[in-house]
Amino acid sequence: MTAVPEPNPLPLPAPGEGGALSAGRGARRGRHEVAAAAGGSWTVGAATLLAAGLLAVCEAAGATFVIVAVTLGIGVLLWGWALLVSSPEPTGPRLAIAVTAASAVLAGSLADDGPALRHLPVAIALGLITAFLIQLVRGETKFGVVTALTSAAAGVTVVASGLALIAAAELRWYDSPLTIAAVGVACASVAAARWRGMTLLLAAALGAGGGVAGGLLAATAADLWVAAVLGGAAGLVATATRLALAELPGARLEAAPAVIAAASVFAPGFLVATIAKLLLG
Repeated sequence: MTAVPEPNPLPLPAPGEGGALSAGRGARRGRHEVAAAAGGSWTVGAATLLAAGLLAVCEAAGATFVIVAVTLGIGVLLWGWALLVSSPEPTGPRLAIAVTAASAVLAGSLADDGPALRHLPVAIALGLITAFLIQLVRGETKFGVVTALTSAAAGVTVVASGLALIAAAELRWYDSPLTIAAVGVACASVAAARWRGMTLLLAAALGAGGGVAGGLLAATAADLWVAAVLGGAAGLVATATRLALAELPGARLEAAPAVIAAASVFAPGFLVATIAKLLLG
């Protein structure tokens, strides 16, 4: 009588494998908690408050001062962005940021109606082309190319979003969109919770309240619900940017708080310009 072979039992995890999986999940949770703590550190928060306050004051002073404030932020990113993102080739991101900013400013100065959002796509394209050209002339074209290009593209995007703040100020200056957004970002900068999702929800709520306060402070003609939307959106995007950048190894550098603050204030630029164009006025 032929014996029926028994089915193979389900493979059991190797010794220590279950612990490794649990440790991996714990490490991911711990990394998110550390990022939330780093993004909510007092140095980054203080730098963000200072940057947002400067933007609001400059909008009240006039469009020229808004350009000065944005230029100062671009200078901070030009100096420290490559260090923050640990780019293997710092020259690429720096030149890409410089070309993007210079081309946008040149286009705005030559246009009859001043800086406008329509100038930014060309500026972004020139910045990305510069980043690619830098990689072509490198001596070693295989090491760190993807990282260098990604770092440059991210820097160009952040700078272009910051330049959009100038266009937003020119577009709806009488509604003080930058003041509303800046107060929302400043209020959201104090958001801190154990989990990232809770931090973002808290940032959106605080940003909405800050937007209303900013609208009342600037005595704009905008409806309060629009100010709440603008402040909440700006605070949410700024906080998400702050938390994401806090995960980078370069966030431990001394220059990181200033760079993270500048990027956090710049990041909602396109959203601020869009809401200002569609809902304000």
